Amino acid sequence: MKPLKSKIPATIVAAVLVLFLSCSQAMALSVKKEKEMAEEFMAMIRKQMTLIDDPMALSLVRDIGKRIVAQLPPQPFEYTFHIVDSDQFNAFASPGANIFVNRGLITSLDNSDELAGILGHESGHAACRHISQMIDKAKLVNIGTLAGVLAGVLVGATGGGDSAQAVVIGSMATGQTAMLAYSRENETEADQKGLSYIKKAGFSPEGLLTGLEKIRANDWYGTESIPGYLKTHPGSKERIIYIQSWLQDNVKEPVTGNGIDPFRFQMVKYRLAGLYGHKDTTETMLVNKLKKHPDNAAIHYGLALLLVRQSRLDQALSHLKQALVLKVFNPWLLMEMGRVYLLKGEPEKALEVFQGLEPAGNLKMPLLFYRGSARHDLGMLAKAREDFMGVVEVDEKTFPRAYYNLASIAGQEGKQGLSHYYLGLYYHGITDGKNALFHLEKALPDLSDSDRIEKAGKIISKLKKQKRTVLFNSRRSSLVKP
Repeated sequence: MKPLKSKIPATIVAAVLVLFLSCSQAMALSVKKEKEMAEEFMAMIRKQMTLIDDPMALSLVRDIGKRIVAQLPPQPFEYTFHIVDSDQFNAFASPGANIFVNRGLITSLDNSDELAGILGHESGHAACRHISQMIDKAKLVNIGTLAGVLAGVLVGATGGGDSAQAVVIGSMATGQTAMLAYSRENETEADQKGLSYIKKAGFSPEGLLTGLEKIRANDWYGTESIPGYLKTHPGSKERIIYIQSWLQDNVKEPVTGNGIDPFRFQMVKYRLAGLYGHKDTTETMLVNKLKKHPDNAAIHYGLALLLVRQSRLDQALSHLKQALVLKVFNPWLLMEMGRVYLLKGEPEKALEVFQGLEPAGNLKMPLLFYRGSARHDLGMLAKAREDFMGVVEVDEKTFPRAYYNLASIAGQEGKQGLSHYYLGLYYHGITDGKNALFHLEKALPDLSDSDRIEKAGKIISKLKKQKRTVLFNSRRSSLVKP
């Protein structure tokens, strides 16, 4: 009797085998449950942490992440990459393959290979569904509770403080919390997978080794000061030994070809430091680095961004000019120079700089916003409106101030209803519900465009519902008080 032939194509069989054999066979939550938990977790992350929506920095992290994910076998989740505004040295993968890396960790690294090493390791955890396995092992079935616990554990590891600890204590016993920690086996598996992924993506696997060594070297002053990354990723010494051994066996010659410009990484590193780092300590750090590397344009750029935060505009302009001597016509350096001219009250000089730049790629939104601001200040209302509309039509969340400026333009043109409409959208964007509701209700009778009427109506309805909910909860709270 002849054996039965499978009707399933060989390519599909191979793909399924790769998916199931690529990681350990520990039990995990269903994909559906993990996706539900991922949504809960993301909502809690946004409440407990500040995520950095910076076009230059996010683009780099996501480009590296995309290259790594392209090396993975078929996945049940869509991988996303985020930057957390925290000085702590930490990175983690949440349910549903959402991967987070702290600003402080990025600014402690030296190149894209080291960042790729960290992201590759976290992608290894996500691909092997280690978090899902831990949760299944803990036998906790309430998705909201699980997401809260996990958020608390991870925020605690990044310096979240009392609020994070309260989430953990309020959700589950200490013994159960201890179950939500990576095992040494998880770490070895994530390192093994991550090293393979980053090598195939064209990054040097040595980046994971040197990155991990930097994390161990920083803030190593005692058990209370151990970097958050090592609290959530145990066995660092053993991991380093394993990675060294893996490199000897698997990397016989330098790995190149990742396509990431080294200067691009440096710009992101010092941009994050200049825009978000502690002012005094970051200034000291950047000044000391410039003494050693006076010809590093990225350090000049980061220091200029920091000086702008301190309103030391002339000094910032000086460093930008020095950076442009080293990196002639760099668009990000030029755009920052134009922004400084705007802050100095010199819109003519700002516009002269902006008009030499092409609004494309990650530069497009900030350039349109700042060019529109210069044109607005110069009374070029039609051109300014064109720029601001280009911003809000694509990305209204990053630059809500564009709506404020559109309201100003509409007011100057005598279009009061439209001015109230844009003001309502501005206040809605900065989560000022009271003023948003006032201006949108004021605008509604004068609006003629059906799309604007529909948008205003939906926001008004949403804000009124939120207002009723707050009022109801307040009254219920007062009734139950003794």
